Amino acid sequence: MPDALPDEPRAEVMRRLAAIERDERVRILLAVESGSRAWGFHSPDSDFDARFLYVRREDEYLSLFAPRDVIETPLEGLFDVNGWDLAKAMRLIIKGNSVIHEWLASPLIYMRNERFAAAITPLAREWRTTYADAHHYYGLLATQRGRHIEGRELVNLKKYFYAVRPALALQWLRERSDPPPMDLPGLLAGVRMQAPALAALERLRAAKKAASEVGEGPRIAELDDYIEAQAQWGMEAKGRAPTPDPVLVAKSDALFRAAVRGEFD
Repeated sequence: MPDALPDEPRAEVMRRLAAIERDERVRILLAVESGSRAWGFHSPDSDFDARFLYVRREDEYLSLFAPRDVIETPLEGLFDVNGWDLAKAMRLIIKGNSVIHEWLASPLIYMRNERFAAAITPLAREWRTTYADAHHYYGLLATQRGRHIEGRELVNLKKYFYAVRPALALQWLRERSDPPPMDLPGLLAGVRMQAPALAALERLRAAKKAASEVGEGPRIAELDDYIEAQAQWGMEAKGRAPTPDPVLVAKSDALFRAAVRGEFD
């Protein structure tokens, strides 16, 4: 389980969320940590990556000039606070995007409307498919490996975490029927890495937690081999997107309308 959020940074994020609700005239339904702190491999000076879901007033959805469906605030110091309109989030869930599933599974929570969470969590799970999750985690793995590891002899060693986490999620999908957790400790508790790769990862975790930077170093062959094995499975498992279930589309519409009308308040 990732470390709890420190009191002062938590209070600062809550202050920023309250200002967003006031200035943007929105209701925040869920706000969580969604960066390395929630993933379980942060360093002492890692950012606080707060992500949130919100709804606007009903009349604003009927406007000829609808507002943007994201709220982005400037990165200030260690605080990165951004959110999505619930309509955008639901459309992405329907398309198979797994980001919202991760937000719903975050172990570090700033705000949560419990009635809303009780409604959206099982619905999001109904939308979940191995295809969509494999597509999501393979994409993350391929992006991070290609950006930071492939073709290099020396690499920024902390970037291995960003490729190993989706690799572990792919192994989870390969071996289990339940959805993978978002955090590295939870993933490691549910699957068994081969001993050499696990030992290499644990050495890297200890180094990163103790220092702001672990620096550059030679490629780690044990982790390269592990990442490649999971990537091969992920490539094969992506397949084709299933056709959206009209029953689930109707349920998703109903949930969105209920949230906008304040039925979860």
